[in-house]
Amino acid sequence: MKANEAPRFFGLVLLLSLPFYVLGTAGLALPFAPALPLSALMASVPMIAALALVWRYQGLHAAAGQFQSAFALRHIPHRGWALLAVSIMPAAFAFTGGIIWLSGAAMPALHLIPLSAIIPAFVLFFLGAVAEEIGWQGYAFPRLTTRYSALTAALIIGVVWGLWHVIPFAVMGRSATWIFWQGAGMVLMRILIVWLVVNAGQSLLIAVLFHMMSNSVWGIFPDYDPWYDPMVMCLVLLVPVIAVVGFWGPTTLNRLRPGLQR
Repeated sequence: MKANEAPRFFGLVLLLSLPFYVLGTAGLALPFAPALPLSALMASVPMIAALALVWRYQGLHAAAGQFQSAFALRHIPHRGWALLAVSIMPAAFAFTGGIIWLSGAAMPALHLIPLSAIIPAFVLFFLGAVAEEIGWQGYAFPRLTTRYSALTAALIIGVVWGLWHVIPFAVMGRSATWIFWQGAGMVLMRILIVWLVVNAGQSLLIAVLFHMMSNSVWGIFPDYDPWYDPMVMCLVLLVPVIAVVGFWGPTTLNRLRPGLQR
């Protein structure tokens, strides 16, 4: 693997995303998720770009293996990592909403979508997470770490990931301040994703589960917005990120510092 393959991937992602950006300006929403613009279909782009590049340079068999890796359970050394992957973001959302509520803001009641729609919603967000993580974590990360530390690679992917969302967020009517803090939060989330993945046997499924849970709250609570502030979320996420980098080290994010190991 070569580090210069990552910029090629990022460029292809941008190129393939342009039609979706244009599509998003039409103001149309996804018929099965009205809270999301039609441009949300661009979640498929990182997977398309990654599989296209793997197919071109390594062949169809390698591309198929790249896709299948998103569903593999066998590489996870301990199921506790999977539990962490599905728990961190719900906990972060709960803390964020709790802080906003404690600030004295008038908070509306939350309403779940119909129970019959919950499983389809999670399937939708799972598939979207698969499509993105095959690209971000499955393709870009291992190539960046041939030159950079795990933390630096996570920061690079996190920044690109956040910038990639700027136009869709703007189309959704988000303010510049909201977009900035949301992007910063995505950088912090990427550090946590990398930490989980490298400690869970490089399991791509771990990244998929984390990513799925970071999106699903809007899928099951359609009126969640008043309970969310991306700046507060950043402060909440900063606590585990500091702990992760401090205890596991920035080079690989999977080695406890001397004295902290068993």
